[in-house]
Amino acid sequence: MKDRKKYGISNEGVVPLKTRLGMRIVALCLVMGSMLASSHILAGEHQPEMNHIGHQHGHEQSGHDHHTEKPGVYSSTAVMNSVPDVKLTDLSGAEVALQNLVSGDSPVILNFIFTTCTAICPVMSATFQQVQEQLGPDHRNVLLVSISIDPEHDTPAKLKEYASRYKVGYQWKMLTGSLENSIQVEKAFGVFNGDKMNHTPVTFLKAQGSENQWVRLDGLANASDIINELDKLQTK
Repeated sequence: MKDRKKYGISNEGVVPLKTRLGMRIVALCLVMGSMLASSHILAGEHQPEMNHIGHQHGHEQSGHDHHTEKPGVYSSTAVMNSVPDVKLTDLSGAEVALQNLVSGDSPVILNFIFTTCTAICPVMSATFQQVQEQLGPDHRNVLLVSISIDPEHDTPAKLKEYASRYKVGYQWKMLTGSLENSIQVEKAFGVFNGDKMNHTPVTFLKAQGSENQWVRLDGLANASDIINELDKLQTK
C-alpha cells in the first residue's frame, strides 16, 4: 500500500491480498463444481445410448437367435438338387429312403428344422401347419417333408413330441437319422452351414413328376405364398 502511495497511485477500491486470494479460491471451487455437474449430466444423457449399443452387441452374439427375417418376405430361385440315396427315420422309427420318398408322383414341399431351435424353426413349422390346413381337396397328394439338422438330439421320440405341437398329419413327414446322412442331405440342398446355430430359413418346392428341378424360397414365406409358388410350378 505504501508503494502505491509512493508512486501517487490511490488505494481506493484496492482489495487486500488475503481477501483476493480467498475470492480466487471460491471462484475456482465454483468452476470445478460446475464442470463436475456438467460431466454427470452428459454421462446421464449418453447412458441409454451406451446401454442400447451393448444390448445390440449381445444380441448379435446370440448365434441362431440373431435372425431377423420378416414373415412373408422371401426370394425365389430355380435350382437343381440331386437328392442323395440315403435312409432317414420317421416318427415311428421306421427307415425311409429319402430319394424314393421325394421322387414319386407327389409334389413336395421340404424344409430343414431342429426341435431345440427357438428362433426361425417354430415359425417355419407353424407355417407348414398352416400349409397343411390350407391345402384342401385339390392338393391332397402334396407331400410336406421336414428334416432335422440335429439328428443326434432329435430322436424319433423327440421329433414325435415336436410334431404333436404342430398337429402333423398324414401329408407331413418329419424325418431324422444319422449325422452323416443328415449332413449329406443338407449339402445336396445347399443348406449345410457347419453349425445348427447358423441355420437359415429355406423352403424347397418340387412339382409332381419332376426329377431334380426344385424352387428354393429363401426367407420366411407364409403359407399362402408357398401354396401359390407350388401352383405356379405345377402349371409350368
